[in-house]
Amino acid sequence: MRRVVVTGIGVICALGKDRAAFQKALREGRCGIGPITNTECLDLRFRNGAEVKCFDPNDHFSPKEADMIDRFAQFAVVAAREAVCQSGIEWSDNLRENSAIVTGSCVGGQATENQGFWDVYKMGKTRVHPMTIPKTMANAGASAISLEFGITGPAFTIATACASSAHAIGQAFTMVRSGMADLALTGGSEAPFSYGILKAWEAMRVVSPTVCRPFSRTATAWSSAKAGP
Repeated sequence: MRRVVVTGIGVICALGKDRAAFQKALREGRCGIGPITNTECLDLRFRNGAEVKCFDPNDHFSPKEADMIDRFAQFAVVAAREAVCQSGIEWSDNLRENSAIVTGSCVGGQATENQGFWDVYKMGKTRVHPMTIPKTMANAGASAISLEFGITGPAFTIATACASSAHAIGQAFTMVRSGMADLALTGGSEAPFSYGILKAWEAMRVVSPTVCRPFSRTATAWSSAKAGP
């Protein structure tokens, strides 16, 4: 069994588009939840979410690259770049061969899937984006990271609902500790703010119509008031 250490961290989320901004927001006690702006929410019973604001893929990818991967996979690559940069990794052919990528994603490329359904069922088109399948698969983030760094070792995704990223990190830890991999890039990414999946969450009636305060007294009171047949 080998000792495992974290050498680099990358973040892009509602609280910040890099590790420093995320850390600053945490220290200031800021909330990342606010009005959803990336998709239409007029007929939804909830309109707030932890959305990455003002993300322009062209700041990170060429137009052709951005068109090839879904928003959630773009997040994965951006965070991985920051983590690798902070870690000071010096890549070699041997290290690339003995490195692993383990990502977590519950729903994969929802933006691409939603657009494809819209094109077919609403707009009456007979074709969708030719990369729809590779873009929507949950392992698209892991694949994009492997291409980004030329990693040829194991690269896969764990999809276990809200525990996906936690399980991915645990699996990566186990692989490094056991010697299955010398290095692992791990974490998770989601970009679920598309109209179709938001309507699906609305149908479950598990999203607060105001804001997410799972441990507050008002959240408990709201939940109790709504319970029943």
